[in-house]
Amino acid sequence: MRTKTTNKQTNLHRQGANNLPAEPKYRSLARIIEQRYVLEGKPHDTLPTERELQNIFNVSRDTIRRALYSLSVRGLIYNIQGSGTYIAECQRITKKPHLTSFTEDMTARGHVPASTTESCSIVPASATTARNLNISAGEEVYEIIRLRTADGVPMAYERAYFLVEAFAGQQPQVHASLDEQLQRTGYRIVSAHQRISATNLNAEEALALEQPFGIATLKVERIGYTERGIAVESTQTLYRADRYDYEMRINRDNV
Repeated sequence: MRTKTTNKQTNLHRQGANNLPAEPKYRSLARIIEQRYVLEGKPHDTLPTERELQNIFNVSRDTIRRALYSLSVRGLIYNIQGSGTYIAECQRITKKPHLTSFTEDMTARGHVPASTTESCSIVPASATTARNLNISAGEEVYEIIRLRTADGVPMAYERAYFLVEAFAGQQPQVHASLDEQLQRTGYRIVSAHQRISATNLNAEEALALEQPFGIATLKVERIGYTERGIAVESTQTLYRADRYDYEMRINRDNV
């Protein structure tokens, strides 16, 4: 008879995430509560009590409390002492069509931005990356994978590729502003071509963004150009569709 741990690993394997660690029980429960109550309910609706949730999901009180705490930290629920737990107003972050960094974007909207670098390494360019950067397939590029947060809440999962020459022989300063570093080396991005589409999160992406596996998300693909027209950056960013959207003004021609 297989244990629960083995069953979890089997499920992750089926989702193409063999190397991901088993997820804590409270995090899985938080996702279920979010899907069943938060997303299905309305702002300020009351959630079941801790005891009711404990009976519904047959887990310990500590697991319930940790799950609710993780949802409150993300701003999805709030608690009134002696009254109960309620669904919070979900504040969406709207992006207008201006060329800004993630940090500038979040700061301008009154949020506290942060990034966690998952990896930074030199890799051979794929055919798509090579085409976007006008280089040969297999040529070395920097690959930087980052998780972006706003007010401590996962917001975007970013995979970016840069020309090696853009950093003038230095390592990318992933804990500082890449924009400032590129400006110092003469490769600052001043224009970009962006494509916005919908996609579904794989297991790795869903775990990073604390979202259900396979849920729809907003994919933004960007090619960044210098003032000389050199394509220096090719980036794919996955934004949480429940927390982020784009806003733009359009005009009719000849009016």
